[in-house]
Amino acid sequence: MRDWLNAREVRHWDRRQRFPPNIDRTYWSAYEYQRDLGRLQALRYHVTSQRSNLADPAVSIDVAAATMRSSGLVMGHRLRRIPVLYRVSYERLSYQTWAAAVTAADRRTPR
Repeated sequence: MRDWLNAREVRHWDRRQRFPPNIDRTYWSAYEYQRDLGRLQALRYHVTSQRSNLADPAVSIDVAAATMRSSGLVMGHRLRRIPVLYRVSYERLSYQTWAAAVTAADRRTPR
């Protein structure tokens, strides 16, 4: 669902040709991150910051779970793994950014 929403947002920007200069996104899996990275690179975004909380698989949290049974409310405890989150910041390469670099490189290139 999150991947679909990210793709929809990118299509919306592309259709209107209005792009935010900076984007901060959080991904729950490497697969989701890679798919969105490809879409954003096609629109000239590049990664400026990448952070992840690579959790130890042995680390878990104790969550009190309340369940309803025919005899009434029952409290139980479950161990759940902490998900790995990827927090990524992107910046869009605008014409002002890359045009100056291309012009400078052309001047230095011998003909």
